Amino acid sequence: MVAITAHGSPLADAANVVLPVAARETDFIYHPSASRYAMLAAIDVLALELALRHQDRSRAKLRRLKITLDAHRGGGDRQPLGD
Repeated sequence: MVAITAHGSPLADAANVVLPVAARETDFIYHPSASRYAMLAAIDVLALELALRHQDRSRAKLRRLKITLDAHRGGGDRQPLGD
């Protein structure tokens, strides 16, 4: 199991591989936590590395996903994948 979590957390202790994320949290409840952004960035980097490592398998799937999202949005607006 791969976990993206704080080093030394119960989840980290249970995981086979840990991608540690350290972020300072605040009590401001109207704003997403800093660790959430850090974890999302780690997931994006992990997904990119996996796609690059397995280009033959990922290229067609990512292209289909991009075409489907473009069609759903109405075509010509070339927004980043996932937005």
